[in-house]
Amino acid sequence: MRPFIARHPLLAGALFQGALIPVAFALAALAGVPLLGAMDWSIEAVALGLLVTTPMFLLVAVLGWTDHPAFRDIRAQLQEFLDLLFRGAPAGSVVLIAVLAGVGEELLVRGVLQQWLGLHLPPGAAILLASVLFGLAHYVSHLYFVFATLIGLYLGWVYHVTENLVVVMIAHAAYDWAVIRWYLARPV
Repeated sequence: MRPFIARHPLLAGALFQGALIPVAFALAALAGVPLLGAMDWSIEAVALGLLVTTPMFLLVAVLGWTDHPAFRDIRAQLQEFLDLLFRGAPAGSVVLIAVLAGVGEELLVRGVLQQWLGLHLPPGAAILLASVLFGLAHYVSHLYFVFATLIGLYLGWVYHVTENLVVVMIAHAAYDWAVIRWYLARPV
């Protein structure tokens, strides 16, 4: 019998991303990092979260337009992975995964890790270290590690400037949703 993750990749992905949320709150409690105090759910924060996705989309546009073999390989790997997860999936699946990833990963990386590192290191070092770990967590290839680390640096900087996890959670979720939808709309 095939493993659960092979039989139900979308469900496995949703469970993994969703599990990051309670893990982040547990680690925050252990580390003495206030997650809820770093969240302002105002309309301005949501709007800013949507606005700050623009540089991330510009970076992904470079990835999409560059014809270098390494970039073609990344696009092919992403296409294959997203097809595996979402082709034939129920409506709303992309939104669910994007929201769970945006919330879970940002709570854990920016909310817990970057905040905790910021208690012990200068802000730039905390952002850099958290971003490198974010890049490693998204490792598909050396080039994609660099790409994910750059996204992490940007989100880390946005969080440092705004001091609001909602902004980076919205930005991350909106970015994931748009990129996944774009890849799924491409011909197979």
